[in-house]
Amino acid sequence: MSVLDLAIFLRVHRAGGGQQAGPVAATLSQWFACAIDPRDVERAFPRMQELGWLAPSGVGVRATIAGRKHGRLHLRGIVRMLDQGTRMLDVAVMMSVLKLAMTELDGEHPIDENEDEDSDDDEV
Repeated sequence: MSVLDLAIFLRVHRAGGGQQAGPVAATLSQWFACAIDPRDVERAFPRMQELGWLAPSGVGVRATIAGRKHGRLHLRGIVRMLDQGTRMLDVAVMMSVLKLAMTELDGEHPIDENEDEDSDDDEV
């Protein structure tokens, strides 16, 4: 999961089902303080669906349980990567800064998996 994938996933997860590339790209442009092309987000959707992180929902995509589990690992990894074993960063403090995002991704939310009855993402 790239940083862009993680950002796309968090934006889709926070907003709920039926997310389209244009609004996702607009939010990411604000988060990254640079222009994010909606076509880049649109190109990421099918790949993220193949990996099981997103699923079709109406005219857009929604987050899956598998995506949340994968996203949690990456949020934790980002802090450890920034520290690089130097212990110059207080990993506990940095993890608490990211706690909100990780808490969002914790737990099972069966509504995500059952939102679209025609979805192929039954058990992950």
